[in-house]
Amino acid sequence: MRNLIEFLEDTCRENGFNQAIESGESKMSFNEIREAALRIASSIIKLSDCKKKMIAVYMPKNAQFLCAMMGILYSGNIYIPMDYRAPIKRTLLIFDITKPILIITDAKGKQTLSEAGIDKGVDTYESVSSTTAVDSEWLVSNTLSLMQDTDPAYLLFTSGSTGIPKGVVIPHRRAINYIHWAITNFSVSGSEIIGNQAPFYFTVSAMDIFLCLATGSKLCIIPENLFSHPVKLMQFVDERKITLIFWVSSVYHQVAKANALDAVRPGLLRRAWFVGEPLSTHSLAYWMEHLPEVEFVNLYGSTETDMTICYIVPRGKPPEGSIPLGYPCANTEILLLKDGNAAASDEIGEICVRGSCLALGYYKDIEKTQSSFTQNPLHNDYIDCVYHTGDLGEIRDGLLVFHGRKDHQFKHLGYRIEAGEIEAVAAGVAKTKSVCVLYDSGKKQIVLFYEPNEEGEVDELVFRRSLLSELPVYMVPTRFVRLDEMPYNANRKKDRLLLKKMYLKDGD
Repeated sequence: MRNLIEFLEDTCRENGFNQAIESGESKMSFNEIREAALRIASSIIKLSDCKKKMIAVYMPKNAQFLCAMMGILYSGNIYIPMDYRAPIKRTLLIFDITKPILIITDAKGKQTLSEAGIDKGVDTYESVSSTTAVDSEWLVSNTLSLMQDTDPAYLLFTSGSTGIPKGVVIPHRRAINYIHWAITNFSVSGSEIIGNQAPFYFTVSAMDIFLCLATGSKLCIIPENLFSHPVKLMQFVDERKITLIFWVSSVYHQVAKANALDAVRPGLLRRAWFVGEPLSTHSLAYWMEHLPEVEFVNLYGSTETDMTICYIVPRGKPPEGSIPLGYPCANTEILLLKDGNAAASDEIGEICVRGSCLALGYYKDIEKTQSSFTQNPLHNDYIDCVYHTGDLGEIRDGLLVFHGRKDHQFKHLGYRIEAGEIEAVAAGVAKTKSVCVLYDSGKKQIVLFYEPNEEGEVDELVFRRSLLSELPVYMVPTRFVRLDEMPYNANRKKDRLLLKKMYLKDGD
């Protein structure tokens, strides 16, 4: 395989009439998704002969969003799944970086973009999907003949330390390798019903989407509001007969905290995979006690690598202490590096990744790419790319164990966030002399420390509203701490260690 459209092509030949996706009242078969995607691809081809160009999808998460993504791939181009609810300033930043040749949206999105000054190159889903499809055999053959598995398939934007989001370039090969590994490792078949939680602009969603298309499983998009109501969430999982979930750890924690499984135990759930910030053994124990037949799996990865490490929790009881990250996935090698050398067996080192799982780097940012994706420092015999995660780990009893972050990135609600991006925005929207963002992993809170400037006190309610206008909700600090003076260390850098010690519960 060299192109993600082959997953859908193969499934349509065998199980095309089966239901593929359910989103609210909308239901589509695999054949219907393919037909819509081919119409969209035909519309794109008529618009431009260009291949491997950026096309954005700016819509709410639904079945049509998936059709648009696949239509872009069928046209031989690269899709950018956008956060429909992100502040328009952030959306415009991404469009300025990528210069998409087309933005596929809905009527509301088109109006929003028009009010922001973007009218050219914007079209509605209804318009691009109403075009008469060209010969499908020719279109598929033509696209496959012009593409390699190392070509980009899509871009995912993550938080950037300078205040500008980073576009991670994902090749077809990575997702193909990842899905083939999941199917083989877990014997996933077309009988699964996958309960989708992750937004389509979040790397976790790739498992849900392409596992569905590759196996003929059904993808059930869970309404976002249910994740604030754990009992109703479990009722939905039970009523829809969902068998597989791949959710961020914070959702598992919320369900356990609310004792939701005491009220409802999903009868057909068989696989529960989790990812993101570490899941507490207390929360995992609650799930395992109430659902003893379910397979629990801890997956580790990032937007730059997708899921690279896996730990299948032994049935019976959760591990003592922290849950291990586990073992590398297929075509993946994990290196623990310390000062440019391999860490000793009893040392903590930076988790670095090599293999088919790697992204192609950051879009239009060679400098950042070269600092994160480097030559393997263990040899110079040939080009051997390694991604530096910034996470720390050690090998314990043969398993990789997580030891926190090397820098100022952190994971919150499943998202990897750069403290610097929040700081860059905060410094521009309030009367502050200095700001510093830290993560309280004990309370799962983003904490913003600020020193007011000479103009007067800061209204924290106004401060929060200003941040909401420029940052996604999940990046807005939960707690604000006013400082008479920002502490600095001997190198005149903000003394983050002192702030953690003085104000944060975990102190690490």
